[in-house]
Amino acid sequence: MTNPNSGEEERVKAMYRIGNAERVIEYVKEPLQNVIHYEGERAFLVASDDLLMLLVFTNINLLGYLYKGGEKSKYAVEFIREYLGRIDPRYAEVGGLLYDALRHGMIHLATPKRIELQDGSILDFLFTRTGKREIYLTIVKVPEKQLTSKTIGYRLIMDLPMLYNDLLSAIDKYTEDIREYQELSDVFNVAFETRREPEKEKKLYDKSYVQDSDFAFIREQMSKL
Repeated sequence: MTNPNSGEEERVKAMYRIGNAERVIEYVKEPLQNVIHYEGERAFLVASDDLLMLLVFTNINLLGYLYKGGEKSKYAVEFIREYLGRIDPRYAEVGGLLYDALRHGMIHLATPKRIELQDGSILDFLFTRTGKREIYLTIVKVPEKQLTSKTIGYRLIMDLPMLYNDLLSAIDKYTEDIREYQELSDVFNVAFETRREPEKEKKLYDKSYVQDSDFAFIREQMSKL
């Protein structure tokens, strides 16, 4: 005997999945588009290279959290490999290196990391805006006259408008999956609702840079209310 309520339950679940997908667009994709303005083949109207990378990888961090329900670098990389990898399979191959060199480099030191390879040569990045997929994520050798040392250098080409647009396309793929898969939608829903859960004051004292004066200041300000 079929459950007469099963059809209604499925419709309700489908509505929740659609609602969660819309939240990805509203809270992730649209704010990103509002900050970075891009028109066809034209250059970005507002956004330096540094700002663009910070925004892209900050959002990848968030998407990794929403995708896997936890705040770990590996989850952000899993999002890159899965969803950006659907846009260009090369992301699935080199996503971990991109995340470490570009995200960690920009967030902590305001510059992409350079990587010394096992043979002693240095891998750097070359940022372009050519819009040519065929040269994107390919390696070029640094001409000898441009080298600052005897070490042979290489650069990995990163097309910034392409990276940005690939991320938007990846977000679309993610929202499609949320609409279709209940488990993915449920993980997103919990992560979205709990991402601003308060952290206990006592736990913050475990961090070496938090001092008594930090909360003494807060309590003093509260006492004046």
